[in-house]
Amino acid sequence: MDDMSDHEIEPAVERDIEPEIAEAVENVRNRYGVHGLEDLIALAEAELPAAREALAALEELTPDPE
Repeated sequence: MDDMSDHEIEPAVERDIEPEIAEAVENVRNRYGVHGLEDLIALAEAELPAAREALAALEELTPDPE
């Protein structure tokens, strides 16, 4: 396994990434390597539809501030 501990994680989109999220990804990368990151990505992608649906439902319940 390559030593990737010196590489910073760059977000795919321009926004701030929570430090805990970056640390979790780095921990998976450092402990499990490429296969671990692939597993993490696959699991995260599987969770996205339900998370997006829950966010949309929450936004419907939240009154408009105007």
